[in-house]
Amino acid sequence: MDIQAQKAIIIEQFKQVSDVNLINAIKNLLDYALKKEQESFDIPEAHQKLVLERFDKVRKNPERLLDWDEAKKTLKA
Repeated sequence: MDIQAQKAIIIEQFKQVSDVNLINAIKNLLDYALKKEQESFDIPEAHQKLVLERFDKVRKNPERLLDWDEAKKTLKA
């Protein structure tokens, strides 16, 4: 069952709920999920700048990149 079908079933079940405590609990879960979803996309400007600077360094000097297998060997040593 795909996610859209699951959502539709949950919505229909929710429409039949009359327990105020359950409704409040579900609302709190949804509020929390929305907040977490928004947080995951809020990347601080300083972090964005750092990543862009690193990309720029690689573009200017691609030889500085290590092969992953070689990097693993170096880290294990």
